[in-house]
Amino acid sequence: MTESLTSPTDPTTFRAQFPVLQRLSYLNAGTEGPVPRAAAEVVHLRIDMETDAGRCGRPYFEETLGLRDRARAGYASVLGCDPSEVALTGSTTDGVNTVIGGLDLRPGDEIVTTDQEHPGLLAPLARARVRHGVDVRVVPFAEIAGEVSSKTRLIACSHVSWVGGEVVDVPGLVATGVPVLLDAAQGIGAVPLEMGALGVDFYAASGQKWLCGPEGSGCLYVRPERLEDLLVPWPGYSSLADAGNALDSDWAEGVARLDHGFPAGMRSAWTLASLGVFEAAGWEWVHERAATLAAGLADRLTERGLEVRPRGRSTLVSWHAEDAQAEVDRLAGEGVIVRSIPAFGLVRASVGAWTSEEELERLVELVA
Repeated sequence: MTESLTSPTDPTTFRAQFPVLQRLSYLNAGTEGPVPRAAAEVVHLRIDMETDAGRCGRPYFEETLGLRDRARAGYASVLGCDPSEVALTGSTTDGVNTVIGGLDLRPGDEIVTTDQEHPGLLAPLARARVRHGVDVRVVPFAEIAGEVSSKTRLIACSHVSWVGGEVVDVPGLVATGVPVLLDAAQGIGAVPLEMGALGVDFYAASGQKWLCGPEGSGCLYVRPERLEDLLVPWPGYSSLADAGNALDSDWAEGVARLDHGFPAGMRSAWTLASLGVFEAAGWEWVHERAATLAAGLADRLTERGLEVRPRGRSTLVSWHAEDAQAEVDRLAGEGVIVRSIPAFGLVRASVGAWTSEEELERLVELVA
């Protein structure tokens, strides 16, 4: 498929940390990432601890809050920002809802989005249209920067399209001067990130996909200058500077005021264990290997006559199929796990640093 990448990290050793790969060609991290063995071990230990020692007492709560702080710092490291700029959420959509629900939207305000968005972004936009009377304008993904108008209050779209892996024109969006909210479900863990350089205002991400964390995990980056633009949409204990005086308290410092609920120790422990696997391998190697393998797959499929969806430097590869779901089912019977994008008639493969050249070559042979 492609020549092995030169790196201090051995691809075979890295791959061996994901037990599911011993049984399946797992190419669906864009939905759910493979679980590292280290994360499974940590979760089992956490369950035993909570079962035997109980979820009570000051030491338990202090440890749980410590795990929360470490998880926040872990996400911040991946995002390339300060931990004070990160809220802990349960999903990309949680982050999207936090921003859209927190902005002071008014009738006649316009939100521009694209024709390649996931329902997890579109549903919050639909609610804003009904609840606040905003206009939601859908434009072509590749043309969104040029579609911003004087009425536009917010740009809300994917960083990396879930449809086929196209990467949005972030510099063009930022240059408009309009606040930018990116759906980062296919961005975080899949492409290199540095929030200051990226320049967006809000970045809502999932933990269970390319970071291989638990379901119900995620984070939200908010540029410090934008924090005061957001009303806390669902305040709770951790939102307050002084929880003992909740009715009169100011908000907590930093983006942590936007956290969703009490931090589950098991979620934080799993998140940290999975992040540790990638940190040990080196994020630069992880990103480069995955993107290079994905580009090689797209080239081989094109060479074999398949119609590959336009894509950028990302980890997703999609191609047209006469019956996409039937093709997904057929490949599953061969031990190859991909998914369909029904509305577009596509089969989509998610390529990670854990993927081998041999399984991609086998995929090409199976579909071509």
